[in-house]
Amino acid sequence: MSLPAEYLAEFSEPAGYLEFASIGPLSRHVQTEIADAYAAVAEPTGTVAPPMVERWMTARDAMGRLLGVPADRCTGTHNTSVGLFQTAFGLLSRGGNVVVPSHEFPANLYPWLRAESVGGPTVRLVDIPDHRVTAAALADAVDDETVGIAVSLVDFRTGFRLDVESLRELSPSALLIVDAIQGLGAVRFEMGSADVVVAGGQKWMRAGWGSGVHAVSERAQDLLEPTLTGWYGVEGFLDTAVPAPHPPRPDADQFHEGSPAIFGGYAFGAAIEVIEMAGIDLIEKTILDTSREFESALRAAGAEMVSPWRNDSERAGILSFRMPGHDQSAVASHLHDRGVIVSERAGWLRAAPHASTGRDTVPMLVDAIAEFVRSVA
Repeated sequence: MSLPAEYLAEFSEPAGYLEFASIGPLSRHVQTEIADAYAAVAEPTGTVAPPMVERWMTARDAMGRLLGVPADRCTGTHNTSVGLFQTAFGLLSRGGNVVVPSHEFPANLYPWLRAESVGGPTVRLVDIPDHRVTAAALADAVDDETVGIAVSLVDFRTGFRLDVESLRELSPSALLIVDAIQGLGAVRFEMGSADVVVAGGQKWMRAGWGSGVHAVSERAQDLLEPTLTGWYGVEGFLDTAVPAPHPPRPDADQFHEGSPAIFGGYAFGAAIEVIEMAGIDLIEKTILDTSREFESALRAAGAEMVSPWRNDSERAGILSFRMPGHDQSAVASHLHDRGVIVSERAGWLRAAPHASTGRDTVPMLVDAIAEFVRSVA
């Protein structure tokens, strides 16, 4: 089944753009929604707040649909780190330990380390050489004192996609915290057994910087202290006749340190509407089919691949490779000069195609690599 023309018409990135794991170019719909929202503030036709709140609630509804939870379990966030800091400092008084793979992207390390430094849970960093984050790989680090297990849905280096549900077996009481930024928008993911899901919208969601989703289970809401909850996260937040502090809100909007990411929320909601044009299942299938084509072509071109997955359920859109015997920075520079945009990460090159990536990008990449190899022979 092909992607709908309506969906494909939303995008106009160059054919060789393979950096969706870094930045996902915006859809036309997201651009229009952001522009319309700013125009409504620039030239208000009355009180600005009511239409802004209506847009915000529409965006929250969309977040709930994406994650398969009631809308009140979701809120917008400025970025992934904000949501993870809210969670880490919400556990400040709980004691115990938090288990985190040591190879996580720093956004999922610093919140726990900073909280530990001011008396929060001890951080247990788990070395996993092959980056296959499984229940078995984390099991020895989890005990009765574990209050949180913090993982990424998709590894930013390797593209390995973990089975979130399997981690629940490690501890029925610990909060299961998921940084979903490298998977949300590329593969189907619903909150399920997770307690906290956070994802910035600037990558696979294609919603731009300053956008994101922060979802919490009812259990997490009950366990997390409102340590970083600011004025917007409390009941009666505009009732200044009642002295602070007010009680925290009973929904996910509790987790705001200040004003919410209003325009980012609009962008994220609009990005979900674009995903719904095609459906996340078809988007995922297209990305996986395309990434397999890239993998086969790269192997044929002599590339060394990182491929920790054993089946499609363990992979997403990220491919990491390198050309043995060559300076990878020079390879990346040559590809860039030929219009093929990849990322360089720790001596590896990362290609990350999306559903809108055309099949003609595969020969573009392979031809550019072959040209580079010939040029330095």
